[in-house]
Amino acid sequence: MQKLNAKQLFEFLCYVKVNVESYGKKLEDVKINYRYDDDSDVRDITIVEEDLFDAEMNRIIESIILKTK
Repeated sequence: MQKLNAKQLFEFLCYVKVNVESYGKKLEDVKINYRYDDDSDVRDITIVEEDLFDAEMNRIIESIILKTK
């Protein structure tokens, strides 16, 4: 399975935005959860941060991280 990238996440969030707004809701109403697999418990994602930066200049974001409690 291919790793999720920022473009794919952004495109999915755009789809979610259109969906929820058609029912009078906002993205702020959509919670973000984490599950390791279909049988695991739900964990709340509480923050998104920069993770890794490029090795050459240490300025270009190469990954982000979603954190749980």
